[in-house]
This record gives sequence, C-alpha cells and structure tokens, in this order.
Amino acid sequence: MSSPRPQPARVVLVGFEDQDNLGLRYLSSRLRHAGHEVSIVTITDGHLAVLQAIDERRPHVVGFSLIFQYLVPHFAALVKELRDEGVTAHLTMGGHYPSFEPVALLEGIPELDSIVRFEGEDTLLELAERIAGGRYWSDVRGIAHRSADGVILTPPRQGRHDLDELPWPDRDDIHYEEQRVPVASIIGGRGCPWVCSFCSIITFYEGNGTKGRRRRNPARVVDEIEYLRRERGVRIILWQDDDFLAGGRAGIAWAHAIAGEAIGRGLEDVRWKISCRSDEVSAATLEPLVHAGLTHVYLGVESGDEDDLAHLNKRLKPDVHLEAGRVLRELQLSFDFGFMLLQPWSTLETVSNNLTFLRRFAGDGATAVNFCRTLPYVGTPIRTRLVAEGRLDSRDVNAHYRFLDPRLDVLYDWLLRTFARRNSSASGIVNLLRLLLFESNLRLPGRAHDPALRDRSRQLTSVANRVALDTIEAALEYISSEPDVSADAPFLATLSALLAAEDERLQRDVTVLVDRLPDLQERLHLTR
Repeated sequence: MSSPRPQPARVVLVGFEDQDNLGLRYLSSRLRHAGHEVSIVTITDGHLAVLQAIDERRPHVVGFSLIFQYLVPHFAALVKELRDEGVTAHLTMGGHYPSFEPVALLEGIPELDSIVRFEGEDTLLELAERIAGGRYWSDVRGIAHRSADGVILTPPRQGRHDLDELPWPDRDDIHYEEQRVPVASIIGGRGCPWVCSFCSIITFYEGNGTKGRRRRNPARVVDEIEYLRRERGVRIILWQDDDFLAGGRAGIAWAHAIAGEAIGRGLEDVRWKISCRSDEVSAATLEPLVHAGLTHVYLGVESGDEDDLAHLNKRLKPDVHLEAGRVLRELQLSFDFGFMLLQPWSTLETVSNNLTFLRRFAGDGATAVNFCRTLPYVGTPIRTRLVAEGRLDSRDVNAHYRFLDPRLDVLYDWLLRTFARRNSSASGIVNLLRLLLFESNLRLPGRAHDPALRDRSRQLTSVANRVALDTIEAALEYISSEPDVSADAPFLATLSALLAAEDERLQRDVTVLVDRLPDLQERLHLTR
C-alpha cells in the first residue's frame, strides 16, 4: 500500500536575485514537483513586498536564501519585522553562512525557527511537509534548531549524486519575453575539485557528502538550453558553474559533449558566458565551445604575484594568467576577471607586483581592471588561519581584519573610499566598461557587428585602466615613503580628487556609446 500523499504545503521563498537565483529556483521546483505551492519574493523589492506576499499566501514556511554573509544584519531586521507584524509561519534560512555558522545565526536571529544546512532541496521539502501536516519536525536530517539544551544539529543529509534527478529550476515568474535580448542562467554541475584557500565551495559540498564536481548529463543540459531558446526566446546563457571546465580531461570532454549536442540541435545562435581557471584556457579546449556559442569568459585570476597565489593556494603562476589572456584575445572572446589586490599576508612588494601584472594583463583595454581584497568567508581555510592567528573575530559577519604591515591598512582604507563607486556601483565606470566590452563583442545572428565600437570600447577601457593603476601606484609610493601617514593625508585626498575627475570625463565618453546601445541599457538596468 502506498503512503498517503502529504498535505500540500504553502511556502514563500525570499532571496537576493540579480541574475536568476538558481538556488531558490531549484528549491521551488523541487517543492512544486512534489505538489506544494511556492512563491518567490526578491528581497531587493523591499520588506513591504515580502510582508504582502506572506499576507496573501499565508504560508506554512518562509525560507530565506542568504547568499552574501554581509547581508546577515539586513536579513535579521527583516525576520524581526515579520515577527513584529504577527507572522507565525515557520521561518528557516539556508545558504553558505547559515550552513557553517548555524549556532551563531540562531543566537543572533532569535526569531528564526531553523536552519537548512548545505544543499536544501530534499531537506526543505521534508521540513515543509512535516510542518504543513502538523507533524514533529525537529529530527529532520540536515537542519539546526534550538532546544532546551541549546542549538541542535541533526545528522547531515546525503546530497544527490545524480543532479538530473532534480527537476529544472522554476522559471515561471521570469518574463524573458519582455527583455530585448533575453538572458537566462543555467548550471551544468555543482562543486569544484580545487582547494583554493579563499573559497568555501569545496567545504560546503563536503557538508552533504558530495565533495568534488558533479556534472549533469550533457543531453539533459542541452534539453534545458533548447527549452530556453525555443520556448522562452533566450539568446544568452550565463553558466553559473563555479568552474565550468573543472575536472581535467573529463571536465573538458563533458564541456565538449554539451557543445557538440548544442550544435547538433541547431542551437549555435545561443551565446554563452562561462567561468573557469586560467590553466584551463587553451585554443584546443575553447574552440569547440566557441563554435557552440561561447562569447565571454570570466577568469578566476585572483593575483599576479607568486607569493599571493601561494597564500591563496591557486596552484599556478602569473604567466599562466598572461597566456590565458593571450588565448582569449586570439579567439576574439571578451573576458573579465576576479582580482584580489590585497590578501591578509600582503606586503608592499606584493601589491607593487600586482599592479605591474595588471598593466601587462589588461593594459590594452581588452578587459577592465577591477579589484578587491580577500574576504575570509566562513568555511574557508583563510578564515580558519586568520582566527588561529588572532586576527579575525569569528563573530564578525563582515570578516574584518588588519594587515601585518600597518601601511597597507592605510592603503586599503584609502582604496575603499576612492574606488568604491568606480569598482562596485552599477553605474560606476568598471561595470559600464564591462557591459560595453561584452556588448561590443557580442555577435548575435541577424544583428550587425560594429568593429569600430569594439575598438573604441577598448580604447576607453585602456585609458581607464591606466588612470586607475597610475593613481594606485602614486598612493603606494607615497604611503611606502611617509612615516605615520593616514588615509586622510592631503596628498592622498588630491589623488582621490584627480581620479574622480578623470572617471567623470571617461564616464561621459562611455555614456555616449551606451546611449547608442538599447540592449546594453537594458542589461545595465537589470544590474542596478
């Protein structure tokens, strides 16, 4: 005799969404596939939108997806507001930070009822069914919750090795047809075999017994691409795999199989963006993907200094990055990259080396120079090391630390205030140039390609890169030579003002080009 069908649960999922939030959307599809009612609310729509959704749907469970740990205070305020407004639903939260720090999170947000740890599709489903049915839920595997004896962590839940068992992510509320050039996110696999010290991906998947890289069946992946192209009109695919080519020969063969399948079905008019490491870039590896639609690559460069790369456990040398850039230019692909100008063990010399590297890597304007400092997120070896050194408060969600050389603290404080808008704002010059370089290199069938636009975009990017690097080098030289200097020093203030003036002039030139490209204007709007 089959077991009775569980009572349908009503679930509201809340999270940040810029590009398609596949984490939330896989949760939604898993719940819906099992017969439950699900609504997705974007936290950027504001607290009122969340309250209205809950008021309309009267959910049994509200699930919060916490992608970025620095948003903990924002989520805490929202959860408290929901309780203050009389929301009685079960409130749970998932994501990397909740999975690694469930005790701290439950203590810091007393209004939460539980934490869903690590991959959540099956855990949230069981939790919602038990709560909707009025059944005991505290022994659900893969959660954390309070008890009279403190926070309880139930035994971990084994993750699925076969990702094709999961239904495709829920996209019913995404109106691709309203976009001029519809863009969708997709994921071909989960996990990463690398052991970079700044990354929590490997430890996250270890938490549910799926260490390494799991790949979906190439034919099933292309089924999803075909659906998005034929049924939803999607023209650009943003692959959300952390490293699309990871896994050596097997990973490359898998990527080539997807490319071959896509070509065989006549889907070459769909354009791809992937992420990968520099040592995975070669003409032989990428050419089959280019034939299938690859147009843009995000490189995990991180540093151009050998000591930095060793601390970050990247297991490669700066010249590998330079060679990857050469190959991408040769294949006429647009690209951008992640870069940590400063990491916890930086020296004045490593910073100088990084600036020299950036001139070689991006001096021609093929890609826009952007940078940050290493953030020691929970679940990373870097965080563990900093806590052991007494340089990091484990309760600090912003993961703040000081450098070993106080002069670098001065440099960082100055960089933060001087480059904040340039590097981090949707309307800043870096984001504008990235979008411009992508758009000017995008060759969509049926649309004219303008080489002059691409060349002008690179010229502006080259100037912007040079201005930024000249400014930082001047600041570094001054800070290195002046004792007891502060980030408020008049000379540094003058440099900040000069950079702002140059960026404003460049921004006017970039805006002239942006105004000619309605597709880019739409993508710019979507990133705000």
